[in-house]
Amino acid sequence: MLQRNLTIAALTTLIGLSVVNQNIPILAASQQQTRVSQPHFQNYPAKPVFQGKPATLTASTPEIKDYEPQLNASVNQGTNFAGHYAIADHLNRAMGGVDTAAIVDLKTGQVYLPKQLYGYHDQRGAGYSPPRPDGGLHYRANSKLLIIVGQAGGKDQEKGIGRFYYKWENNQLKLLQFVASPYKSQ
Repeated sequence: MLQRNLTIAALTTLIGLSVVNQNIPILAASQQQTRVSQPHFQNYPAKPVFQGKPATLTASTPEIKDYEPQLNASVNQGTNFAGHYAIADHLNRAMGGVDTAAIVDLKTGQVYLPKQLYGYHDQRGAGYSPPRPDGGLHYRANSKLLIIVGQAGGKDQEKGIGRFYYKWENNQLKLLQFVASPYKSQ
């Protein structure tokens, strides 16, 4: 009964209705979540966007050599991230949505495999209730902001499932913010 009253109070508080029972709004107010301001692509500009011919890939490790055909296919599509980079994702697509992505500097051919993109898990896949159509990586050619919706790789994986906001800076992903997801793995 108390749980039902708290739920009703929380809903009425969120939509701005008056609550008849004056004891419930106090409890409901403590359950209301505060909105957090999240980074936006336009706040992390990367200009100008490189339009030239991509440099030859620098395959510095055996792993990068294994990914070379997929990396070249992404590079040939042109700039899609941070002014002069191309993100190549789905490098080792596995069951359950686990993935790896690389970032390629189109001017130098240098390939980066950030730990946050190694074995990330998008939130589109099975095992999430409900499945998320917006999962995976989000980025723009004219922005240094990269968003992972799901679970990041590396140490950031310990944070759980949610939205990871990164800024590409000095050839590294710098975590700006993490917002936990209300969706839980089944």
